[in-house]
Amino acid sequence: MYNVVICEDEDIIRKGLIFSFDFHSLGLKVVADFDNPVSCLEYLAEHPADIIITDIKMPLMSGLEMIEKIENRKKYEFLILSGHSDFEYAKKAISYGVTEYLVKPLNHQILEVSLQKAIANLNDKNLLNNTKYQIKDFSDVYQDIQSEDPLLQAIITFIKENYTHKIVLDDVSGELNYSVSSIKNKLKEHGLKFNSTLNRYRIYKATQLMRLGELPVYKVARMVGFKDYKYFCTIFKKYTGHSVTELIRKK
Repeated sequence: MYNVVICEDEDIIRKGLIFSFDFHSLGLKVVADFDNPVSCLEYLAEHPADIIITDIKMPLMSGLEMIEKIENRKKYEFLILSGHSDFEYAKKAISYGVTEYLVKPLNHQILEVSLQKAIANLNDKNLLNNTKYQIKDFSDVYQDIQSEDPLLQAIITFIKENYTHKIVLDDVSGELNYSVSSIKNKLKEHGLKFNSTLNRYRIYKATQLMRLGELPVYKVARMVGFKDYKYFCTIFKKYTGHSVTELIRKK
């Protein structure tokens, strides 16, 4: 369950949001609410939180100024509430990594979609936090293939240069001017299969990207050539021994 903190100076809006929206059904818990950013900052310095819902115009400082003062703000998801649809507010909010910019009066359906997006982002962050220090142990995912065989090296080079796209044996055959059976046999000579070699290299590249901890996992999957996230999870488990969903639950 993720913790939610609400900072909104208008009591009727803040309390109305707490009592009228079903946070629990999304696996969320409102752990604190404040009518000013200073008190909210003091709370965040001492207590764990995951999602912060804040107004922009408040006493003492704005919601955006509060976000700017939060240490390690990348670990949080921020939802901005505002009566102002001014583009400059939205643009500045985006520069701070705010998940959504929501204009009052708040639509609960839009809020739910925004919270689901925040939850998905937190799940990805948790996955990365649990894996980026373990990835150094995935040295057996892909071992670079050293061989003086020119055809084998050409096949491996093709994979490395095209792994981000959908590729099949016919593509290799057309590029290298060898029959599909010749390519299969050459890989077999070295105990290799095309799909497993391709997928191992894709997972190897995925672990490199995940180590950086800057991208959601679904984007990493797409960047290394997996259009289907569920299939990526299956292949990731097969070659690393780590289940993506299990790692997400280890928060």
